[in-house]
Amino acid sequence: MLVSLLVFCGCEPDKISLTVSETALVGTWHSSDAPKEYWRFDANHTGETWDESEDVQEGEGTKFNWSTQDDQLRLDLYGEMGQHVYYDYTIEAQTQTSFTWKDLYGNSRTFTKR
Repeated sequence: MLVSLLVFCGCEPDKISLTVSETALVGTWHSSDAPKEYWRFDANHTGETWDESEDVQEGEGTKFNWSTQDDQLRLDLYGEMGQHVYYDYTIEAQTQTSFTWKDLYGNSRTFTKR
């Protein structure tokens, strides 16, 4: 009986993660860290990012595809020379008007819907 008690006490609880709502993700978002940086997620899993502080407007930004699985968000950005750059994020929190992602280095950023 003591052995079975130790087995149960020694286990860590399962990680509880959220499932990203793709419907809530669709729209244009700006970063709280850089308020002129925008990310637009379209319903067809494409999007665009631009930074008005660098004199880049919507329609002139970097195009990307996006996908989700559980609490993960993957961005496939297209470079000017046709290269693909992948970024993976964990969505830590999400509402209809904001979300927070964490990159592979542990850096978090919060975005607000425009």
